[in-house]
Amino acid sequence: MKETNAGSVYSPELIEFATVGVEFCALVEQAAAHRTTDFIDKASKVLALLYLKTALLPPYEYSEEVDFVEEYITEESYEQVRSAVESLLGSYDSFLDARHSDMQYSDTPVGASIGECLADVYQQVGNLLGVVRQSNDRAIPQAIGRCLTYFGEYWGNRLLAAAGALHELRYSEVYRTWEEEERAED
Repeated sequence: MKETNAGSVYSPELIEFATVGVEFCALVEQAAAHRTTDFIDKASKVLALLYLKTALLPPYEYSEEVDFVEEYITEESYEQVRSAVESLLGSYDSFLDARHSDMQYSDTPVGASIGECLADVYQQVGNLLGVVRQSNDRAIPQAIGRCLTYFGEYWGNRLLAAAGALHELRYSEVYRTWEEEERAED
């Protein structure tokens, strides 16, 4: 990454976002290698930081019609993350999401998947990180603009929904049972 200086797109906020974003992407890409409790604990913490670091990114304009921003996260990568998290959490991957956009048509909470929520976040974070990794100074403002636009429209809520569901799991009786089982295995 280039050094930051006045007028550079490599602002401290972008560097901090990239630092947390890389940590998040590595965590979900390697979900299958983690113990369930370890994954839940780390994901809960990194999601809170990721939300903050995204909200602090500098604002840039973005228009889907005008600005082309390269995609770096493939459908296969998205599915691998979604599937790995769902497999790791098993039946605890599902949760009720009262914030879901479909709630306007329903008087009951909508079923959601932590794995799918995290894959949605992964897709947007990974796409911005891909542009940053290429050090394309001209594309970075549009990539930040797109990331922030989609954050406001969609994936920010998906992050919060997953964070809430992981919080419920982290402080549940089943989590304590998993911890005991893991200690017994060691």
